[in-house]
Amino acid sequence: MKETINGPADRAVAYDRPSASFDWEGHLEVRASAAMNCRRALWYAATGHEPAPPDDAALTVLETGRALEPVVLRAMQRAGWEVTPADRQNPTGIVLQLTPTVKVTGHPDATGTPPLFGEESVVEVKTRGPSAFKRWQTLGAERSHPDSVAQAALYTYGLFGEARDAVIATMDTGERAWDTEVIPAERVERALERTREWLTPLGVHYASHGADPEALPDRDFEAGSWRCNSCPFLATCLPGDAEEDAKEPDVEETEVSDEEARKAVAAYVAAREALREPEGAKRDALDTLKAWMRQQGSTKAELADHTVSLVRSTRYAVDHKRLNVLLDPEVRAEIVTGQTSESVRVS
Repeated sequence: MKETINGPADRAVAYDRPSASFDWEGHLEVRASAAMNCRRALWYAATGHEPAPPDDAALTVLETGRALEPVVLRAMQRAGWEVTPADRQNPTGIVLQLTPTVKVTGHPDATGTPPLFGEESVVEVKTRGPSAFKRWQTLGAERSHPDSVAQAALYTYGLFGEARDAVIATMDTGERAWDTEVIPAERVERALERTREWLTPLGVHYASHGADPEALPDRDFEAGSWRCNSCPFLATCLPGDAEEDAKEPDVEETEVSDEEARKAVAAYVAAREALREPEGAKRDALDTLKAWMRQQGSTKAELADHTVSLVRSTRYAVDHKRLNVLLDPEVRAEIVTGQTSESVRVS
């Protein structure tokens, strides 16, 4: 199943290929970075449908990720990792024959060895916004960004021909902090099998219909979801259905005029400013009292007809990074749960 190839001399050919295409041998070739994409979108790409060009915001995100990738790898090296980045001008590619008709190709970002001990592993570099970075640290990549784990698994088998630990290295584009997550070898193996299971029906579709651009696989995601809304083939993929499915159920809302909203903003800002000065004075006073209590060497004192206490409390934190290594994602999903709420921020 393992096959490693030298990348093409033209960098654009390696990194700007379509997400899927048919190769000269008649195989359906899927990019590793797109292996868990909607299978209808992969079919559109392979059969020559024209994708919508990315907008300026999407291009900025893409260029940011490419620009920061070497920054993350150099940060890992400074932290003691032995890192071998890909040659961006002539990258080494991998080919995996996942099914008789579907193969996956790609170009790993890097390989690396952890500080002190460990064997060489694939390093998959990602950049995330602050909220996505925090979600990744809390939930682990298998729950927050499973596509990244599938990509790392494909590269691992393509380079080494076996299951090994894989590393997801991620940078927070807001705070410019970075961290790593190690996916254990047995879960890398499961990620590969999930990817194979995902692409097998697409191979069956190809075997049944040939490269027919009109014979479409089912859509994998609900219209109106972020996966559909960010798809470059959204305009081609039954836009009428997308509009219908994206309609939200009617919810009875209190009608608020623009003038009422403006008054609400003004009232909020006035209240915030009124509270800011006394809150600051209270914090300064408490800091002074804390320093005085420490000088006294006491935890309680009578002062100006009041009892002043120095209270110590212990907070407990969960090391999500260790938790993600120790527990399978299915078990973590029962322990680390999320709640969604709405709030208004005025700035």
